[in-house]
Amino acid sequence: MTDHQDFALWLAREKRMLADAGYQETQSAFAALKARLGVGLVLSVMFAAVSLVGAFSQREYSPICAFLALGFGVAGGLCAAGLYSSTLISKNFGPERVDGILSDVPQRDEEHASLWLAYTVSFITAENGRTLARHTRWFRAACVALALTPLLASVLAVACGVWMAL
Repeated sequence: MTDHQDFALWLAREKRMLADAGYQETQSAFAALKARLGVGLVLSVMFAAVSLVGAFSQREYSPICAFLALGFGVAGGLCAAGLYSSTLISKNFGPERVDGILSDVPQRDEEHASLWLAYTVSFITAENGRTLARHTRWFRAACVALALTPLLASVLAVACGVWMAL
């Protein structure tokens, strides 16, 4: 092999390793995001349940508790949508799929096969990145709902207090 061929083979292997590392990074970020969404769902359900108890207590603060239950229910729904909306594409495929991927390789050698597999993994990682971005939007929306619900409920409590005082 010439130096050029050695370099091309090394470069193809490096691209494959980088593509695999990018895939692993996306996988771990997705798992961490799913864990956060799970915690958000548990918190939302717990706060919504406690707020419903207050709403059904038939006291003067029942409307505010009902608003809290509604807000925390929306946050829980956003967390659930983020948790169960879609999954990532796996890069682990069987020998028959590898043959299918490599059937379009222009030249049958290790360099081109490694490049072709690296590009396939890069494509899968890009698709998984888009899925991760969608789930991140669900998480952000749930965080906004969790943060704004008590603030809006306090504004509602002040408004109801002023209205009752009149």
